[in-house]
Amino acid sequence: MINKQNIKDIIFSLTYFICDIIFLLFAYGLSTYIKFVLEENEDFKAISKYYILYSLLGILFTLTLFYLKKLYNYKYLRSRVDTNNGIIFSILTTSFIIIVLNYYFNRNTYQLSRIWLIYTVLFSTLFLILERLFINRILNLILRKIGVKNNILIIGVNEESKRIAATLQKDNIQNNRIVGFIFDEFQTKDNERSFNEFNILGNLKDLKNIIYNYKIDRIIISSDKLNYLEITKILDLVDDKKIEIQISPSLFEFSVSRVKMFEERGILFIQIRKIEINTLDNIIKFLLDYFIGIILFMGFLIILPIIAILIKIDSKGPVFYKQKRYGKNFKIIEIYKFRTMVADADKSTYILNKVYDRNSGFKIKKDPRVTKIGKFLRKTSLDELPQIINVLKGDLSIVGPRALAITEGDLLKDWEKKRMSVKQGITGLWQVSGRSDLDYEERMKLDLYYIQNWSIWLEMKILFLTIIHVLTGKGAY
Repeated sequence: MINKQNIKDIIFSLTYFICDIIFLLFAYGLSTYIKFVLEENEDFKAISKYYILYSLLGILFTLTLFYLKKLYNYKYLRSRVDTNNGIIFSILTTSFIIIVLNYYFNRNTYQLSRIWLIYTVLFSTLFLILERLFINRILNLILRKIGVKNNILIIGVNEESKRIAATLQKDNIQNNRIVGFIFDEFQTKDNERSFNEFNILGNLKDLKNIIYNYKIDRIIISSDKLNYLEITKILDLVDDKKIEIQISPSLFEFSVSRVKMFEERGILFIQIRKIEINTLDNIIKFLLDYFIGIILFMGFLIILPIIAILIKIDSKGPVFYKQKRYGKNFKIIEIYKFRTMVADADKSTYILNKVYDRNSGFKIKKDPRVTKIGKFLRKTSLDELPQIINVLKGDLSIVGPRALAITEGDLLKDWEKKRMSVKQGITGLWQVSGRSDLDYEERMKLDLYYIQNWSIWLEMKILFLTIIHVLTGKGAY
């Protein structure tokens, strides 16, 4: 019987397979064109048979390795890291196989161009990673439009499972639907009071009926009280092999790159690698800050007269807004922004009481103090541009936790204060993960995630996503 999950698997697998063929053909064709048409005048007709043959073999080997790496299996496509690693491994392996075959069979006739091989690796990797990202979004948006949902059941009623549900439901691409929670046998219904926004469907003995009645696609186990035998019983109850079963190990603040799983004498261990920011990393981050800072500062000087005139026309008051904030290790710094509110905004006691409240996230929508030009500046994030001065002064970094106002910083809980151990930044992980739409605790946890998992690659990713979010203006107010 073909069910919804089968259809989804077939659609994704077939689409990826066809698109992979198209983009691999394009990658090999472009590599050949650049090498033999744009760069050299070598007689390509005489050697074309070798490049046609090894291009076709390269595509065949790559597709085969993709299949073996399960890159056509929908269940294994959820992790972008695993998918990208699989693509890179397959393409590099294919290139190695081509080199070996070419040397073995054609060593006395013709050896393929090394530059051509490098082009094929670069173009194939780039095109396929971008293709997978684009196709995944398009297909999920189509499924979302036609009403195909990803029904998720969570086993365990606790704060972690609540957070899992809240996080997954914010995924606008996957169209996740949390159908409810079930208790494990160690829990009581006293926990139900804190889960009013979600359905408590029963306990483990009801699992089979719940799977059938709610057409469950994915089960997440979020309980530290279930042992091996009980999890085995759950696996036995879930007789539908199309249902994904996952366990949350309560390691939200650690990225996959820091976590390694291994087995020793039948015991499963999770090893967490400590992050060590070496001297080279610090130098690269310093150079990034100043290189990007200088470029943005030149842009700031160009648009400064225009924005200054618009601010002055829109309302009375200074062009710039200066505020005392906490920098690294709670050092007090003065940051600069374009003024987006009326001149006496800091004197509005009623609004300030609402702003400096954790439940409001220290921000309020439709703030009456914001001017017309201020709304535009906030939407486009241009109001933050003068902080480039703080970056060049050394007070801020381009990427880092947001510098907190003094009142806000004084209200930090003990576990949140660790975010102050690094230089604060203009943009950061939570700004590109939902911006103002995230609640305050989620922002704090994302700041800690950034610190716990810092790398140059994470830095570059945040910079890239910042550009995307600034262009779309999503979640900014």
